[in-house]
Amino acid sequence: MRQLYLLFLIMALFSWSCDDDTSSNSNNINNTNNTNTNNTNNTNNTNTAVDVTFNVQGITSCGHWPLQRQSGLNYLAPDNVRTGVMSLALMKTHKDPAPTDLSLADDVIAMDISNGDVIYSGPVPDGTYTHMVIGIAWSEYEIPAMGHSFTDIMGTLRVNMAMSSHESIDFGSRSQGQYTATFEAMGHSQDFSGSTEINCVISNTGGIASTTGNQFSVRVPIPGGPLVIDSGSDNTPRTVVLEFPLADTYAFRDKSVEGFVEGTLDISQTFTDSELPDSLFECNLFMSDRCTEEGTVPISPTWAMPDSRVNFCTDGTIMDNCPSVGSVGYGQDAVYSVNPMDYSASDDIVTDNVTGLMWQRGIVEGSFDWWEARDACHSLELGGYNDWRLPSRIELVSIVDFGALDPTIDLAAFPNTPSDFFWSGSPVPFLNMIYGVRFELGFIYDHDPYSSGRVRCVRSDYNPLAERFTHSGNTVVDNSTGLIWQLAHHETALTWLDALDYCENLELDGFSDWRMPKIKELQTILDERRLQPTIDVVAFPGTPSEWFWSSTPIQYPPDEAWCTSFTDGYASIHAFTELHLVRCVR
Repeated sequence: MRQLYLLFLIMALFSWSCDDDTSSNSNNINNTNNTNTNNTNNTNNTNTAVDVTFNVQGITSCGHWPLQRQSGLNYLAPDNVRTGVMSLALMKTHKDPAPTDLSLADDVIAMDISNGDVIYSGPVPDGTYTHMVIGIAWSEYEIPAMGHSFTDIMGTLRVNMAMSSHESIDFGSRSQGQYTATFEAMGHSQDFSGSTEINCVISNTGGIASTTGNQFSVRVPIPGGPLVIDSGSDNTPRTVVLEFPLADTYAFRDKSVEGFVEGTLDISQTFTDSELPDSLFECNLFMSDRCTEEGTVPISPTWAMPDSRVNFCTDGTIMDNCPSVGSVGYGQDAVYSVNPMDYSASDDIVTDNVTGLMWQRGIVEGSFDWWEARDACHSLELGGYNDWRLPSRIELVSIVDFGALDPTIDLAAFPNTPSDFFWSGSPVPFLNMIYGVRFELGFIYDHDPYSSGRVRCVRSDYNPLAERFTHSGNTVVDNSTGLIWQLAHHETALTWLDALDYCENLELDGFSDWRMPKIKELQTILDERRLQPTIDVVAFPGTPSEWFWSSTPIQYPPDEAWCTSFTDGYASIHAFTELHLVRCVR
């Protein structure tokens, strides 16, 4: 679907004709002659209902923290955003098997999101509602686009996408994924059409985009919810405003990277995987809880990563003493002490003196699915604070102690922690799964969001640097963690002992103090917004989707060490004799 945007422009430019005076395609849908008679679930019983108006308003900025952007990408807010809404239903819980459908005035309501519009205004039955489900027939928007063939041509790309299969006055019967588009420049336009697969998943805000049965819908918490309707005590009409963020919903590789004018889209060559946009506009439609502080989590660390208390060395068996400089096995985790773990506990709160994060010392009792876990932290009041949330993947990794087992955590700081799976607030991109940590051994992997996991909440400020990574010669400086990384990984896969030796003997850019990264350090350069590879592809170009060694072994079995997969961000243990890649650090 990402490549669709580029295909639009490429097709338009190679079809360009100065004699083509084809007018732009308005693609406006006005299904005003059909009345929806299917969604009548209790909405006509005005004796037990209250009138509610649901407004939609596009906004250009939102959220408690600054928006964090990937390097090398130019971000745009689409203009003239319109959409066709085909259904609206309210849920009493996020698992409600029978949502309350609200009867819309037409089969498809054409809405102007950019300027604000009304989805529904009418009776809502008594009840307490926590979520809403919006069915979307189509979306339409404009973005400025620079075409480059024989010369640069600045124009406008207007796209109309069928999000669900439906009947349309303008287009007839439409199948999900069908689109029309118009590229306009210098008074000329070119129309074209096609189809593409729509593949949307859980957002990083907790909303769900579903394409079940060729019907596209979005489920999000009701803004400011829950919505309590009690006609017996209060029959005052209500208004609910659903803010739809337009900022950062369309992104592409900045042409300045390729030597063109900054802020335009280079379509002179086919985009590679490393140049794909980082967000899909259609899949962000109506993801309203992105604009609430509890609906977002930090994407990357803004602090040095605390060390684990690994106090043993191994060459296949636990050694009495760690190897000396120049010996086989020198350079493993226990040899270097970097940012030792340091906690302060006060009542029910633990402060990490390295990261500055404040943690719930205990855990929320019970096991929860992911949405319940988020709600459990949002409703937590502890130590006079009410801004608790689920930790992000990298925040949760920061309290893992890979020198401990069963559980892999500092029990003095976090007593009675079970050796169980703990949720993070970070979805795995495009997989409908959620990152988490199993504190039995320290595995970092994913879980089905409807499965069960434990909850430990966190709170913090979050002020990411405008430029996290900078290149310096053959190195990459992480301005957030203070680590300096080898730009190009070692191209040949090595055994664990050989990888240790390679980093210990590396001389690069005048420095000889390189070492193999600890597992927690290696996790800091993951970019959980990407898959295959899960890394900032501008900062670390050419990184393959492979396993990379860390210097952190495990006590049992003592002939295995931790690796990170840059396919998906997981961390697992591998035998010393296996062959994997390595990127050194200092």
